[in-house]
Amino acid sequence: MVIFRFLPTNCKRLLVNYFVTVFSLSFMIKYNPAKPLISLHIPKCGGQSVRRILKTRFGENLYFHYYQDYSVLPPRYELNPGICIHGHFNNTRGFGVDDYYPGADQFITFLRDPLEIMLSNYFFWKRKARKKQIKTGFIKEGDEHDYRDIEDFFAKRPVSHIPNFLPKHLAESNYQEIFDEKFVYIGIVDDMRTSLKKLARKLGFKLAEEVWINKSERDEEVSQETGERFIAANAFAYEIYYYAKKNYTK
Repeated sequence: MVIFRFLPTNCKRLLVNYFVTVFSLSFMIKYNPAKPLISLHIPKCGGQSVRRILKTRFGENLYFHYYQDYSVLPPRYELNPGICIHGHFNNTRGFGVDDYYPGADQFITFLRDPLEIMLSNYFFWKRKARKKQIKTGFIKEGDEHDYRDIEDFFAKRPVSHIPNFLPKHLAESNYQEIFDEKFVYIGIVDDMRTSLKKLARKLGFKLAEEVWINKSERDEEVSQETGERFIAANAFAYEIYYYAKKNYTK
């Protein structure tokens, strides 16, 4: 930087300010407590752990958005300053974030390897959800969606549901721009400890405890062929996941 020594003082100042600005740019936006925050809970992506963190931060200003008993749509809330709404915003069932809150522009979410999400979904369904779905009439025992085993599950559900729970207009052509301009943070379940701490700092408080609950035990394995076929068929979901994983520590 020999040339720097001979620059006029005002040029030095401008150059320093430029580099400070460039290298201090952070991935995504800064949390604005004067706006509502929407927490997009993608199923099997640490939602219960995130919920605990949000409860600590927002208290009575935390609201939930979940489809009740497979039949009752979530309520709509006023988008008041300083609140947080956390839940499954599912575009395919008519209660996506754009269906309910089209003006929202401040989000958080957590992501996970799409294949791991589907595996976790299957074992959660097998151990807990199946009985409830049969009891409520959502499925019938032995019908098409009463999956025989893990291979049957992947054969009938070959597509990642990650895009369904994000803003409806998210696409390969614009997802980076949307993440950078409308998301406060995107955590990665692979590194939940770091992600939860980072989320807490983004929201302006220190994490008092670390939790990761709602794990499902596994007693089956998906074949390599099925796994590879799923990955190949879900390039966009993986593109989203890898972009977030590259940036979650920033």
